[in-house]
Amino acid sequence: MIPKADRLMRLFEAIVEANHRAVSGDKSAGLHPADFADSLPIVALTCIDARLNPLIPEVLGIPETEFISLRNAGNIITGPLSSTMRSLALACTVKGGKEVAIIGHTDCRVRQMSVVDLVDRFKAMGIDRARLPENLNEFFGLFASERQNVIRGVDFVRSSPLIGPKVPVHGLLLDIQTGKLEWLVNGYQSFAAETPGLTLEAKIGEKPFLDVRLPAFNLGEMKFPEIKIGDFSLKVESLSPQPERPSQAPAEPSQPAKEKIAIQINPMLRFNIIGEDQRKYGPVSGAKLVQWLAEGRVHAQTQAQLEGDTVWKALQEIAGTTDPPPIPQPPSLRPTSWRHKNR
Repeated sequence: MIPKADRLMRLFEAIVEANHRAVSGDKSAGLHPADFADSLPIVALTCIDARLNPLIPEVLGIPETEFISLRNAGNIITGPLSSTMRSLALACTVKGGKEVAIIGHTDCRVRQMSVVDLVDRFKAMGIDRARLPENLNEFFGLFASERQNVIRGVDFVRSSPLIGPKVPVHGLLLDIQTGKLEWLVNGYQSFAAETPGLTLEAKIGEKPFLDVRLPAFNLGEMKFPEIKIGDFSLKVESLSPQPERPSQAPAEPSQPAKEKIAIQINPMLRFNIIGEDQRKYGPVSGAKLVQWLAEGRVHAQTQAQLEGDTVWKALQEIAGTTDPPPIPQPPSLRPTSWRHKNR
């Protein structure tokens, strides 16, 4: 049972504290959900990995009746208006979720999957590359770090207009071998505090010429334009400042050659390149480099280097060397768990 002094803690503070005591061997560790009724139910996005089935939600000490579970491959969120965000928003507004948690786990198989591996597996299922989306990294949300994937997901949720500022959004990583939780993002510290209004200020040089106090507003009172989400994202992208792009490149390589280079570029790494005007561009992400390749702005012989490297090589020479080495499969796992006890 949690000592009385600890009952002043907020929900996830108590969850993490009790989880760490349980993993350390304290058989009395647990959570008293009645003490946190104002913070329940919680909404959690986790991975579809079957190894999580006996751990979630019991590793949190939350009874199933107070746990709204959402799952997808890799607990991935691709944007603040994505389909996963739609489900999270409805879980809060329709099902009454009070707090949101993005829970990743160690040894995630999605993280270990490169684009080349993914294409090969689709081929084995009889699905040709031509039938798949052009940018596989963007569509499937492949990532190189479980921690960064959780933090990125929290950022998307926190910036989404579909989640109110009063909803704490947490990021946690579950050790699949021990059941221990690592608190990556403390939602109590990072979610926006309620304010009576917003201040809009603009300056020319050091001299302010606009200082306007805007009235407070409620999300439910906002009017959203009737446009498709895809159209909205395209408009936002066109208005966002874009990095300089290299000038027009010479004749593009054949489509198979371009495709081969594109699927070998790790989207999480950053690159510098030399444009046709002999100017250096970057560092830019691997995902942006794939986009430039598709647009014909870079090609197989474009001089490139990994950020932090000193050697310049043709893009086709370094593209195949950027995938992380394969991770050996772990032994059979028997995670330590702890269960909620009725009181």
